[in-house]
Amino acid sequence: MKISLDTNVWIFGLFNIDPYCRTIILNLTTFDVVVPNQIRAELERNLPEPEMKTFYRLAGEAGVRFDFASVPAEYLAMFEDEGLKKGDAVIGAYCEWQNVETSVSDNRDFLRGLAADHNFNVMSPQAFCEALGL
Repeated sequence: MKISLDTNVWIFGLFNIDPYCRTIILNLTTFDVVVPNQIRAELERNLPEPEMKTFYRLAGEAGVRFDFASVPAEYLAMFEDEGLKKGDAVIGAYCEWQNVETSVSDNRDFLRGLAADHNFNVMSPQAFCEALGL
């Protein structure tokens, strides 16, 4: 299953703030995890250097893929038209463009802001863990 974890899931998991986010982080090898450039950049802005090193170490050990490609404008426009904030629109557009099956996010605006007619699911960390028996 190809998934993408939102910035907040990485942060809450790395700092052991949320048990569901932590569970996902501890089970990264179970999934095909991709990190869009938008999320990598947000992590770089928000995590102190020691935690960034931990993030890259965990990602490397789990085979997480980093994608530095720019999202095509037509995909971005589709999500901006739904009223999503710029960063959320980029993440949604990326998931649609790259056929991500599930985006895991605790961002309430992102969870509520997407129409149901996209090719990917957005799930909270708790719902994701429960659905997959983690």
